[in-house]
Amino acid sequence: MAVMSTADLPADNRLALRRVMRAARKAALATLLDGGGGAPYVSLVTVALDHDLSPILLLSGLSDHTRNLGGDARLSLLFDGTEGHANPQTGPRVTIQGTARPDPDARLAARFLAHHPAAAQYAGFGDFAFWRVAIERAHFVGGFARAVWFKAPLGLPTEAVVAMAGAEDAILSHMNEHHFEAVDRMAHRLLGLAGTGWRLAGIDPDGCDLVLSECFARLAFDTVVDGPEAARRMLMDLAH
Repeated sequence: MAVMSTADLPADNRLALRRVMRAARKAALATLLDGGGGAPYVSLVTVALDHDLSPILLLSGLSDHTRNLGGDARLSLLFDGTEGHANPQTGPRVTIQGTARPDPDARLAARFLAHHPAAAQYAGFGDFAFWRVAIERAHFVGGFARAVWFKAPLGLPTEAVVAMAGAEDAILSHMNEHHFEAVDRMAHRLLGLAGTGWRLAGIDPDGCDLVLSECFARLAFDTVVDGPEAARRMLMDLAH
């Protein structure tokens, strides 16, 4: 994935923080150690994001962080966009605070597995479950003198979130079955990626996700799309 330059991030800090979060496939998870007197415990987790930006996690009940959340649902997640920066302090990052709960919604599971297909090998094991994080606030750091706290929600219109969540499966199926060459063109010409057979794994109001085997790329839209028709127009414009 290309280096995320802070100079190229949008001036709108809410949009900029969403771009950092949506480009990430992993995050540092901070929980409170169960039985540890409130001591912090940090671990690495893979993550996908719902349309409203809520993080989706696949956690094992045998893991320390899962036991911690069972005792105290509060957490923080750090999304790191500093890869490729000689000085990581100059790169963008986002810390979110919120609470996590198990969520059996099949749509969340499908969205996570579309972004992390290898996880399908163990997602059905009895000790694994999908969790959804309800964001309470977020801290965006986007370079010198650019550090801002925001309370949720983080700038996404509710109507757009609901509309895109309902239309996502149909849009992905149509693009991957009937416009797969256009998906490859987007990967090659807009993102500079190699290989053929790229597929759309997700689409949301802020952009779309492309996958090829275990390779992942994020294509951000210039503007927030407010529904399926706007999303389809955006995809066709990008493909052409």
